[in-house]
Amino acid sequence: MSVRALLLLAVLAPNLPFCFFRPFYGVVLWTIISFASPQRYAWGAAEFFPAAELVAIPTLLGFAVFSRGWGRLISRESILMFILWVWFTLTSIISTSTPLFQPHADQTWYRWEFVTKIMLMTVITMAIVDSFARLRILVIVTASCFAFYVVKALPWMIMTGGSFRLYGPPHSMVEDNNDLGLALNMTLPLLFFLAQTEKARRARQIFWALFIVTIPGIFFTYSRGALLGLVATVFLMLLQLKQRLLLLPVIALGLTIALLFAPPAWKERMDFSRKGAALDQSAYSRLNAWTFAWHLAQDYPVVGGGFDTFTRDLFDRYAPNSNDVHGPHSIYFGVLGEHGFVGLALYMALVASCFASARKVLRRAHRVGDHVAAAYANAFGFSLVGFLVSGLFLGRAYFDYYFAIVCFIVVLKRVCFQEWRKMEETDYVAGAAA
Repeated sequence: MSVRALLLLAVLAPNLPFCFFRPFYGVVLWTIISFASPQRYAWGAAEFFPAAELVAIPTLLGFAVFSRGWGRLISRESILMFILWVWFTLTSIISTSTPLFQPHADQTWYRWEFVTKIMLMTVITMAIVDSFARLRILVIVTASCFAFYVVKALPWMIMTGGSFRLYGPPHSMVEDNNDLGLALNMTLPLLFFLAQTEKARRARQIFWALFIVTIPGIFFTYSRGALLGLVATVFLMLLQLKQRLLLLPVIALGLTIALLFAPPAWKERMDFSRKGAALDQSAYSRLNAWTFAWHLAQDYPVVGGGFDTFTRDLFDRYAPNSNDVHGPHSIYFGVLGEHGFVGLALYMALVASCFASARKVLRRAHRVGDHVAAAYANAFGFSLVGFLVSGLFLGRAYFDYYFAIVCFIVVLKRVCFQEWRKMEETDYVAGAAA
């Protein structure tokens, strides 16, 4: 066993009892392991050490024993997540019982188990995080995990002049450069609003710096989907936010740094005006996968083909180019192909519910003058925009970061409305006494 693996175990093992007695501590530790993936930097078999499961088990047990927050499990988004999970389970049962889809039955149940774990921890986190202070900690930890990748790679990007792509740790959810670009687009709004709302001056400076360097970080993933997501997110932020005068110079600085180090290879890849740029091999692969998903969904419109249905045998049947076998290359076509039109409708209903809840918090926050709550609502809404736009070209429908944002919105809505209700009651009592 490597020294890194021993160090990981030495740090992890003493923390497990705290996860049981303090479930919120377990949630924070689980977030770090899931997003920063420290186990992936260990060598050998330790890379595949089930650190997240080790933390999740005592956290879940601790919640079951000590928590009084079972009522917090009830929200519109958590109910939609439960319905979505039931649908995922039904499509898995039906697809693995259908002869056409039985060859990938093992992969279907493996993916079902993986997604189930993410959704379970998301819902449990909704119940454990019972205050704005805890939500703030979790948001800071989440944003810092992904900013860590940029800071870690920053010296390398400077020394190489951005000549190589930025990747996440191996065997993680953000191993691919496109997936990392998606995650950084989701992180950018969090960093921006943390830089405005943190009380400590040093903390604000740190988050401003992280926001600036994350922009070239997105550039140097060399992901065109991430670049489009960045453009869409920044454009909407400039269009909707009153802080646009503050946002403009910061974005300009980040873009200047990115373009200053942009090598010819990056400029060539991002030049959509050059011949063949719009429909290169990568674009053809995406169109092929999307057409496959559409054709499959036409034959199985209700339940689709189940998890991991993008297989060679099925491409022979449904894809225009059966030799070009790829994953869905889109959160939308991925859900459509795997869970049918019903599954896609449920998935988008959850997305719409999140936007509605964030909007509701934003409007109420403006009325009561809670600028911090308004900033967090904006942060989560724009983070979803980054996910949805970049997700047009990436098959990350079950991204744990997306479900984390869903959780943040649910918690923000609950704790803010509870606090505002108390304020109104206090004001009413004070007015009655006067």
